[in-house]
Amino acid sequence: MTINLIESIQKNLGYPELQKIDPNTQDVKHESSTQGHGNLAQAAIPAVLTGLYKYGNTEQGSEHILRGERSADWLSIFFGDNKQTAVQKVSSYSDEAVESTGQKMEEIASEAVRLIRENTASSATFSDVKAFVAQQRTNILVYLPAELQLGSLIDDNTLDDQTNKMEGPMSSHMHFFEKLFSGSTTEKNERPDPE
Repeated sequence: MTINLIESIQKNLGYPELQKIDPNTQDVKHESSTQGHGNLAQAAIPAVLTGLYKYGNTEQGSEHILRGERSADWLSIFFGDNKQTAVQKVSSYSDEAVESTGQKMEEIASEAVRLIRENTASSATFSDVKAFVAQQRTNILVYLPAELQLGSLIDDNTLDDQTNKMEGPMSSHMHFFEKLFSGSTTEKNERPDPE
């Protein structure tokens, strides 16, 4: 699987293009283009994928994403007891009603699971899904608004750390080593690009 979940979900569900978060200011780089419906996408897509990332990094979670029920309430599965808090955080950020925010986030979660299943070989195992989800981490973090503070919500404060949102030659090397030590890549198949 070599898809970017953020971009695929944004295109498939017809949301405006997401803006990267400036790692220095922790704000959206181009504020004017994220107003209205874009604000919801800017918060909801990376928020849902953050929950998927946390859940999919477990054996049980990745197996459920791969072969679980199709009509599952994915937000409850990803966030557990924190589902409503996650929805409220996205709702506040986007100035959208809580109920419609929850519905949109559920659509995003279902689309993410559908994309993973669609782009996974029938012989895939939980470890394949776990590795794929781990590879999406950097893609998710560069779009995740710091204001949401989802890392503290799901007990992974590294998600809110601004160094995880940085890009460039040195950051690429650091992200490579982070993936290498977490077991989501090997030295042979994924080296940082020299820039």
